[in-house]
Amino acid sequence: MKKIIFLLTMLALGSGLFAQSGLFNLSYGMTLAEADSILTLATFHAEGSEKNAVKYYSDINEFVSAVLVFLEPNTQRVAGWFIKYDPENGEDNDHLVIDRISNMHGETNHFEEETQQLIWFLTNTRTLHVMYAQDGSLTALYYDSYFADLFDMGDQGR
Repeated sequence: MKKIIFLLTMLALGSGLFAQSGLFNLSYGMTLAEADSILTLATFHAEGSEKNAVKYYSDINEFVSAVLVFLEPNTQRVAGWFIKYDPENGEDNDHLVIDRISNMHGETNHFEEETQQLIWFLTNTRTLHVMYAQDGSLTALYYDSYFADLFDMGDQGR
């Protein structure tokens, strides 16, 4: 009986790692309907989409300017997401975001001097990139290098 409980516990922990949940409780591989439901509960609504991405905005959340959900072309499941915070949030609110990320993904990260970004390595292909855009807003990109072509955002992230 103890072996079964231990095995079930390990499976539950392992499935949590596989899901790779992040900010806004979004996860790699979830369906668009699941992501939409989660973001709707967080007061965001879909407003505009591209071939493999859906843009979400909130009239209520004054700290987040937008959330962009990237979708795998064949399955229409979440391949990554981008969060742009309001540039007026201030340093204290930005530190709260970084603290939340550290609590979720661990303190171990890499600071890339050239691009001035913090990077968390989640798996061999999945990373989280946190940096400031040109307008001074904090941004967080949950990226999957397997779908690199999906993440070309032009000037949106700058």
